[in-house]
Amino acid sequence: MRGRNALRLAVSASLLSIAGLAPAQQVEVDRIEEIIVTAQRREERLRDVPQSITALTDQTLERWQANDFSDYVGRVPGMNVVTNQPGSSRITLRGLNTEGVSATMATYVDETPLGSSTGLVNGGVLAPDLDPFDIQRVEVLRGPQGTLYGAGALGGLIKFVTRAPSPDELEFRVQATGESTEEGDESWGARALANVPLGDKAAIRMSGWLRSQGGFIDDPARGAEDINSTDTTGGRASFLVEPTDNLSLRLSALMQDIESDAANTANYFPDPFDPVAGDFDQFRGFSEPNDVSYKIYNATIDWDLGWASLLSATSWSELDQDYVPDFSGQFGIPSFIDNTLRQDKFTQELRLTSAETKHLEWLVGVFYTDEDGSIFQDVLLEVPPGTPSGLNFGLDSEYEELAGYGTVTYYFTPQFDVAAGLRYSTNDQTAVQFGTAAAAGTQDSDDSVTTYSLAPRWRINDSTMLYARVASGYRPGGPNVLSQFGTIPPTFDPDEAVNYELGVKTDFFGGMLRLDAAAYFIDWDDIQLLIFDGVVSGNGNGGTAESKGLEWTATLLPVDGLSIQWSGAYNEAELTSDTDPVLVGAVDGDPLPYSPEWTSSLDIDYEWDVFTDASAYVGGGWRFIDDQITGFGPGQVELPSYDVIDLRAGVDFERFTIELYAKNVTDEYALVTFGGFGSIPTSPSGLPNGAAAVLRPRTIGLALSARF
Repeated sequence: MRGRNALRLAVSASLLSIAGLAPAQQVEVDRIEEIIVTAQRREERLRDVPQSITALTDQTLERWQANDFSDYVGRVPGMNVVTNQPGSSRITLRGLNTEGVSATMATYVDETPLGSSTGLVNGGVLAPDLDPFDIQRVEVLRGPQGTLYGAGALGGLIKFVTRAPSPDELEFRVQATGESTEEGDESWGARALANVPLGDKAAIRMSGWLRSQGGFIDDPARGAEDINSTDTTGGRASFLVEPTDNLSLRLSALMQDIESDAANTANYFPDPFDPVAGDFDQFRGFSEPNDVSYKIYNATIDWDLGWASLLSATSWSELDQDYVPDFSGQFGIPSFIDNTLRQDKFTQELRLTSAETKHLEWLVGVFYTDEDGSIFQDVLLEVPPGTPSGLNFGLDSEYEELAGYGTVTYYFTPQFDVAAGLRYSTNDQTAVQFGTAAAAGTQDSDDSVTTYSLAPRWRINDSTMLYARVASGYRPGGPNVLSQFGTIPPTFDPDEAVNYELGVKTDFFGGMLRLDAAAYFIDWDDIQLLIFDGVVSGNGNGGTAESKGLEWTATLLPVDGLSIQWSGAYNEAELTSDTDPVLVGAVDGDPLPYSPEWTSSLDIDYEWDVFTDASAYVGGGWRFIDDQITGFGPGQVELPSYDVIDLRAGVDFERFTIELYAKNVTDEYALVTFGGFGSIPTSPSGLPNGAAAVLRPRTIGLALSARF
């Protein structure tokens, strides 16, 4: 059973009483700090939400020295990230992944939905990987969230909640970091923020970050070392005005650019699964740069009417990618693709939320989005550099959606209530395909979907809550890529997942120990799959899949200053019917890609006073990722399991902080993805091979912070 017996026995004794909880933060005597979240579109305590949710606060993210998904996704039960190059990431929850073009998770920044709703703009591999600096918290909602968050929230939601400007305090902060990676280049970073009150009714908050991450991948054939360096720059500005006690207006802008010089991959043979040369050696005709940028603009008006509150959120977002992969493996001569992608997205949401009465509470809203996407691929020859081959492919797409939704919570008693929700969405889409490398033409589609949720909640006493939840989510169908061979259907259908969940959230010993647990079963119908006709890739619908498992988190504060958190998940996600044997090649019973059965993490922190005005802390974390199967079809392999250990220590002198940390301190060699079999350039061996993404080796860093 893949070497898991000891771990399976250790976990099984606690599965009925433990699951998805936010990590403990500052320690109060015998109590865990309560965290307020907005998972259900109103503020409430994390422990009161009747579904499986994790919230990572700013202090937690800073202690972990989190810069991107790779630093914190592995600590969220049931969550996984698949990436081989910064800026290109696929995020999944509870194993809902078929390697398709559309994302199975929705992403929000405050009230702004990000990413593509359609399956034509590569949204599945372009999850916005935002630097979490000056983030108040990151909320992760597991299971379908179709009622409140709509299209794309099939498997769940990740929500970045930024820190709002405060008229109460003038604040300045700067941070500098330096890192050294084993057998790689050095890295450095700088961050800064300012919160400036403008009287007692308004304020502006600005933050910015710049990070240069050294490479650790070599290309011996070209004599190039540490080729996969990455530069990340970004900033956020927010203006808040509160003309009355009942009315507020917040204007926000966020921009981030990720420039990666090459993928974090080494060439590997699939059978046997061994490196072509060294563990960190890649073979390409040239580096493969990837430049991804986001721009987000939002205006949110919040008006408290007394009996209800009215919120208007207007957003505009832009996503741009310029990616240049080596295409020599396809043509047999030195060549590359100049691949450009752009998406513009406008959204408007109006939401009316009743006051909290603990009797009958409700919420109604309408949502509109208009999205324009464009992909253009131009095949160029490398000799001489940039010579047009005459082959190109373009796809312009439009997506328009209108939805109405509502929820109602009725309290039968102060201890027992039931929440029910419903959402109706309709969309229209158009795709125009052009170029010399594939068929040309126009396709249209429209579809409508109803999603729902039902969640009874029973507060047994002040420290224990039981809940159940049934909820559905979906991804839109749409027009398809046109095939010259007629093997790709002209349109594809929506897919839908229904989640059945039971959970418990409970405290012991006056709040010193908090245990959360959730068990779930997800039925996934008409699953969307990536299909390839030999020239172009498109979308198709398969049969069915299911995911079932358990998630847990236990947070213990045994003594003042000491926090111990253990979390993890057991998940079985697999196909329950065969797919097309030629275009996909997966069969009933195959595991879903990149869905490890067991994942677990342990984090320990101890903090104490060292001077009258200073405190110190030490801590560490362990993460375990079970072995996992890569994508369907040729070149599929099983990636071995791996463990990662991080350490940290620091001293906080109120205005100044010094922190020393080590990521992957044991220098674990781990492979996190594998793909590209038969399409990447042939290695010096002359045998077909693929690209395996490699975990960053041991990295030791120092961070200095100052507050004014």
